[in-house]
This record gives sequence, C-alpha cells and structure tokens, in this order.
Amino acid sequence: MRNFSIKELAQGYERIKTRLRQHSSLQITDNREIIADGCSKIVTCDDNVVIIEQIRSRVTITGSGLKMRNWGTDGVTITGEISSVEFTKGA
Repeated sequence: MRNFSIKELAQGYERIKTRLRQHSSLQITDNREIIADGCSKIVTCDDNVVIIEQIRSRVTITGSGLKMRNWGTDGVTITGEISSVEFTKGA
C-alpha cells in the first residue's frame, strides 16, 4: 500500500472538488442583496463595483454602498443599492 503525502492528498481533494462543482447560483432580493454560491474568486470590490468569478462566468455588480460579507469556502453576500448585474461567459 502506497503512502501519500499531505500535498498529494490535498491536490487530489481539490481535483475531485473541482469536478463536483458544476454549477453556481445567484439569489437576488429586490435590488438590495445578492447571495452568490459557487464563487471561486473576488476580482475587485469597492463601494460601486463588485466583480466575482463563478464556476462558468464572471459577474459584475454595480451600484452604490456595496458591501461584501459572509465570505466562506463557496459563497459571498453582497448588500447595498444594486443598479445592474452583468454576466460575462467563461471566467
């Protein structure tokens, strides 16, 4: 039986996790809150623009007083006055 290093186990886990994550979602409540699941990267974040990468797209959120919270392993909540949400295919 082969012994695996911690690094090999971690890399294997990340490969499996990536294969299982096929979808992402956005839940928009009025123009005040977005819950983004399947978020893989925060590209930029300020009071007026938040750009995140999801599994298959890049999402640009514009508005005023934008704030991020609850950043976890898979998602983020964006609050403030949301003016627009734009999707760009193939993040």
